[in-house]
Amino acid sequence: METVRDNLRFSLDFFSEAGVSCEFVLSPSTLLPYLTASGEEDPSGAPNLVTSLRGRLDLSLAGRRLTVKGMFAVKTEMICARCLSTFIGKVSDAIVEMVELGGSGSGRTEDDPDAFIRVKDGCFDLAPLVAELFWLSWPVRALCRPDCAGLCPGCGANLNDGPCLCRGAAATRH
Repeated sequence: METVRDNLRFSLDFFSEAGVSCEFVLSPSTLLPYLTASGEEDPSGAPNLVTSLRGRLDLSLAGRRLTVKGMFAVKTEMICARCLSTFIGKVSDAIVEMVELGGSGSGRTEDDPDAFIRVKDGCFDLAPLVAELFWLSWPVRALCRPDCAGLCPGCGANLNDGPCLCRGAAATRH
């Protein structure tokens, strides 16, 4: 296994028949450009990563087809779907992908929309793939805790902080 990488750029010359295994750590500042909309300079819509994204990859290359297996995990700031409180949650997932490399001698152009991973000057970057998998792993309904009581429908008080005494809460308890 290769030592810990601070990026996910690989050279095609680097691959052997046995493939490549590595551990990686992507700092929030390294990953942020991949988590914002294309061409967007304002990162306000990007998640607030609390830790670096850490993972492991096993890569094998057969012709232009790259098999990527591994896992990743990162802690990030989330908003609870019930009480709207901010909390630290974990986004993690397994990686099992087969992608075709495009550009640079593959008979495809670097502008080929069907090739997700572009090869340029004999190198390719897997950070866009990991960023896409990050978003696909983002919880649909993040909860600060499994038994989150949510907000009072009458006054909007956070019911995790204690019972609400407003009339709206009493009317909805029946």
